[in-house]
Amino acid sequence: MEVGACKGDLNCAVCLQVYRDPVTLPCRHSFCLKCIEDVWTQEVNQDGFSCPRCHRKFNSDTSLQRGIPIVACDHCGENQSPAVKTCLKCETSFCPLHLKPHLTKEIFKDHVLVNPVADLTQRKCPAHKKILEFFCTDDVVCVCSSCGVIGTHKSHSMVSLDETEVEFKREFMIEVENLRRFQHKCSIKQHDLEKSEVAIKTLTNELKGNLSKKFLEWSQQLEEDEKHILKLIDHEGLRVLAQIQNCSEALSKAMQQIKLIEDEAWNLTQGDCLYFIQNSKELLSRVIEVQKVTYPDAPELTLNLSNVYQLLRRRTEESKQYYLAIEDVIGMHKRPKSTGNILKGENEHEEPTVLMDSAAELRGYIRSPQNYSAATAIKTCRPIEIRPRFSTKAQKVIVARQWLSNLKSNGVKNSFGESKEEFPRLTLDLKTANKHLILSDDLQSVMHRHQEQPYSSNPLRFQTHSQVLCIQSFFCGRHTWDVETNGNWWGVGIAYGGIQKTGSSSDLRKTTKAWCLYFCISTLSAHHNDKVIHLPLKRSISRIRVQLDYDAGTLSFYQVTDTLTHVYTFEATFTGHVYPAFCCEANSGLKIF
Repeated sequence: MEVGACKGDLNCAVCLQVYRDPVTLPCRHSFCLKCIEDVWTQEVNQDGFSCPRCHRKFNSDTSLQRGIPIVACDHCGENQSPAVKTCLKCETSFCPLHLKPHLTKEIFKDHVLVNPVADLTQRKCPAHKKILEFFCTDDVVCVCSSCGVIGTHKSHSMVSLDETEVEFKREFMIEVENLRRFQHKCSIKQHDLEKSEVAIKTLTNELKGNLSKKFLEWSQQLEEDEKHILKLIDHEGLRVLAQIQNCSEALSKAMQQIKLIEDEAWNLTQGDCLYFIQNSKELLSRVIEVQKVTYPDAPELTLNLSNVYQLLRRRTEESKQYYLAIEDVIGMHKRPKSTGNILKGENEHEEPTVLMDSAAELRGYIRSPQNYSAATAIKTCRPIEIRPRFSTKAQKVIVARQWLSNLKSNGVKNSFGESKEEFPRLTLDLKTANKHLILSDDLQSVMHRHQEQPYSSNPLRFQTHSQVLCIQSFFCGRHTWDVETNGNWWGVGIAYGGIQKTGSSSDLRKTTKAWCLYFCISTLSAHHNDKVIHLPLKRSISRIRVQLDYDAGTLSFYQVTDTLTHVYTFEATFTGHVYPAFCCEANSGLKIF
C-alpha cells in the first residue's frame, strides 16, 4: 500500500485537501462542509442530492453529521499527526510517515492494517485479550485464535472473518434489495394516494358546484314563488278592501238621504196643522220607501287563497322531481378508484373500511316527499360514522349499506335471507302515467288504450312510451311485489325517478336508469341500457314476482305458478331511489299485488 493512498484517507474528495470542518453523509463518506454545500448548490435535482463519491441519492432534508473520528498516531511526539491506519497485530495506529515501514518491510507483511481504530478493546476477545480473527459458526460469535484451542469454543467450527463477511454481506444485500423493492411499492402507493387526493378534491368541487347550481335554481324558484304568492295575497286583499269600500260608500249615501228626510220631518212637525196634514202623506211615503231599500252587507273578512293553495300543491309535487334531480347529481359522481392497502401484513385479506360515499351520505338528509319507504328508512336507520381516511374496499359495496345495516337486525329471519322482506302496498302514480294508460280507482291496475285520456300535462308524465311509475320508492332493504299480467305486450321492472319522460332515453329498455323484464308476443327478454338478453319461455306467464334486494344490488324475477321459477336476475349498484315501473301496449294490462 502506498503512503500517498493513506494520506488520501484524510483528504476531502472534492478539494483534495485535509478536511476543514468535516461532515459525514449517511453513506459514511466525508467532505469539507463548504465543499459539500458548494456541490449541492450547483446540483439541481428535484429528488434531492447525491454523494460526490458513491452517487447515492439523499432527500433534500438529509442531515449532515459534523466531524469524523480522528485517531492520533501513536509514534508521533507532542505534535501528533492523525493516523491513517491501525495495525491489529501491533495494536498501534500510524500516521502516513510512521506507517511507511509496515508498507515496505517484509517483516510486517502479515500484519493486518485497518482504518484507524480509537478503541481496540472492541476488537479483542474478552477472555484471552487477543484480536478477534475468527467466527464460530456454532455459537455465531467472533472469537480469537485461543478460543478454538483452549477456550469454550474448542472443537467448534471456525471460519475466517473474511469468509464470514462474504456470507453476511450476501444475506445483508438480499434484505437490502428486499427493502428497496418494498420502498418502491411504498412509493407507488404514495403516488396512488396523491392521485386519489387530487381526484377526491376534484370530485368534491364538482359535486359542490353542481349541487350549488341545483340549490340556487330551487332558491330562485322559491323567491319567485314568494313574490308571486305575496302578490296574489295583495290582490285578494285589495279585492276585499274594494268590496268594503263600496259598501261603506253606499251606506254613507243612504245615511245622508235619511238625514235629509229626518230634517224635513222635523221641520214639518214645527208648522201649523194644515201644513202638516197637507205634506205629511208625501213625506211619510218617502220615509217608508227609504226603509225598504236593501243595502249590501259587509263582505266576509276572509281571503280567497285558492290560487295560492293551488300553486303550493303544484310546487309540492314538483319538489319531488327536484329531490330526484339532486339525487341524480349525487349519483352520477363516482368515487375515485381505491388505492389499496399501503402495507400488507397479517391483515392482508381483512375487509377494510370504506370512505364515506357522497351519494349515500346526502341521501340520508334529502327526504323525498310522499315517499313511504324513504320515511320508514329514515326513522329506523342510524347515520353512519364518517371516517376521514382512505380505504381499500372494492367499489361494488358503498357505505350506504353500512348505514342501513341495522334494518337487518330489526327484521324477522325467513327463508329468503337474513331479514324479513317487505311486501309493500304499491300504488301507481297518476302524474307519471302516459295518456294511453287507464288506471283503476285503487291505483293498482293499469290498462293500455289507443285513445288518449284527458290527463293534464306535467313534467313527470311519460310522453313517448306507455309507461307508469309507482308513488312508492325504495333506497334500502328487501322488497317483493307480484304482478298479474293480461295481454301480449307488457314490461315490469324498476327505474330511477330521474328517468327521462320523453324521447328514446325514456324507454325502460334503453336507458341506464331502468331495469326491465319485457314480454312481447310470446317473446321474453331482459333489458338494461339498450342491451337485451333473450330468455327461454316454456309456458305463458300470467303472474310475475319481483324481488328487489337493494343492499345486495339484485333485482330478480320469478314466474309464479304452483311453484316459483326463477326467470332472470339483474346485478347492479343502486345509487338512488328506485321506483317500480310498468309498461303496457296493445290493450295489455297489469295488476299489482
